[in-house]
Amino acid sequence: MRSALFLMVSLSLLSACQGPEQKAGAEKDKAAAEAAGQPYSGDGPNERVGSARERAAKSAKEARDAAGDVLDRQADNIRSQADIAAERLDQQAKSVRDAADEHARELEAQADARRL
Repeated sequence: MRSALFLMVSLSLLSACQGPEQKAGAEKDKAAAEAAGQPYSGDGPNERVGSARERAAKSAKEARDAAGDVLDRQADNIRSQADIAAERLDQQAKSVRDAADEHARELEAQADARRL
């Protein structure tokens, strides 16, 4: 619970910060406003484009992370299935060995009976 709260607060703080694309866009907007002799309002088109690029990059990274998580779960599932199959084979091998031991004991008993 505490870690989830920390994560949410951290993400909130990070989303409030401008990223490099947004900062670069703001600088372009500020330079364009100064060149046009107008005051910079702090919310220009280049800044919005930079912000949109950052959101797109973040979404792409989240998609890659999610795809990686899916592959990790698939790998875990394959390992679990292999463990189950190996356990089944171990049980079958034990059963075959036990049957062979029983049959061998019967034959040894027959051999002992004939030697008397």
